[in-house]
Amino acid sequence: MRILPLLLPVALLLPATTATAQKINDVVLKKDGARVRGLEITDFLLSGVRGKRGSDDFELPAHMVKDIEWSDLPEEFQAGKGAMSRGDFAAAAQFFGAVQSDRPLVKADAEFFKVKAAIAGVGADKAGAATAAAHMKDWLGSNVNHWRTPEALRLQGRAERLAGTAGAAKTTLTELDDRAIRDGFAAVWSARAKYELALTLIADGKSAEARTAFKSASSAAKTALTTGAEDSAELQTLQTLSRVGEGESYLIDKDFKKAESFFKGLSSDPSPALKAAAAAGEGEAIFLGAVASNNANDLRRAQMALAKASVLDSAGGEASAKANYYLGRCLLQLGADKEGDSFKKRALQYFAVVYSSYPSTRWAGLAKAEAAK
Repeated sequence: MRILPLLLPVALLLPATTATAQKINDVVLKKDGARVRGLEITDFLLSGVRGKRGSDDFELPAHMVKDIEWSDLPEEFQAGKGAMSRGDFAAAAQFFGAVQSDRPLVKADAEFFKVKAAIAGVGADKAGAATAAAHMKDWLGSNVNHWRTPEALRLQGRAERLAGTAGAAKTTLTELDDRAIRDGFAAVWSARAKYELALTLIADGKSAEARTAFKSASSAAKTALTTGAEDSAELQTLQTLSRVGEGESYLIDKDFKKAESFFKGLSSDPSPALKAAAAAGEGEAIFLGAVASNNANDLRRAQMALAKASVLDSAGGEASAKANYYLGRCLLQLGADKEGDSFKKRALQYFAVVYSSYPSTRWAGLAKAEAAK
């Protein structure tokens, strides 16, 4: 009879033991839209994802992986993702920095997203960009052969560009481009690296070299489209952005007429996205030329092109952000004499559209700066 009191505590311990041994249920999101559930991921490598699915080994090649949903994510991680999606990058960095986990893979992912958020929100803060670049370099050193290595290299190069260290950015992005071939990254990474390099050359004032780099990025994206159907949407966007960048390079030289002519030439392209981008680029070129020559009539022409871009940009992306930004600037430039007493209020509305609806574009920071004047 004395055995019963001894058995009861043991029985009561069983649910707790079961709870402690609760199975991990990670999910892999594939680029084709499928979700692989019921995993315990043990390795997150350049070559792919490895782990267990029940008692069976599981492995998926890296080029098929879109992302990971970790099991039982800490609330701070989820809050960080939410803040990222709404463009609140400062809050996102704080949330990711507060993540605690006994799983090294989850902790490493939180650290990665913390730096990614910091880079996304750096704006014109060169010192902040330099700090973020150094942190991403440290992350790469601590997570060698990680699946996120290509993205980490791209972000490091971007942060170095924003910090004004073009030489360091070129080195990082060239490494990414070289490794895209040498280490078998998906072909999309070569196009991404070339595009970021072109942006670096633009920032460094090297317009002619940038034009060549933009053409190279467009060509790499076109080539990648033949082998990377799962990245087709992004590759098409990269092609569009590269053509736009090529036209914008003439603006660095203040050759506004050449830029306007270039973008007019793109307007006949069958791609709706490129048509919208061409109209926005044309409007930008006309606006900058009008400001330089103090020509109010050209400001009206700029407004027409920019309004057309907003209509054509059905995807509501980069072209819309650029168009609304310059529409606001057109109003400020025309002033009360030509636009009435409400000109500034209407300009601020355009800027608000940019930084609230397109927070991840490069125009958001510029719009905020204009609104703050």
